[in-house]
Amino acid sequence: MNEAISESLTAEDVIADEATSFWLKSALRTALERDPVDALNDAIVLAATLEVRLRFVLDLDTSY
Repeated sequence: MNEAISESLTAEDVIADEATSFWLKSALRTALERDPVDALNDAIVLAATLEVRLRFVLDLDTSY
């Protein structure tokens, strides 16, 4: 599931894709049961947190 993300791509499309990880499928199923604003806000925080971790792991912190 590394294709460019399209505005027409739905959560159902991602869940149905065999290349999608079980973790992402589970997260999407859970998110679809939640208030969409809350789910999106949490997803943004999650993405930002994972980016910080990635930068740390790859030693990409250039603030020295």
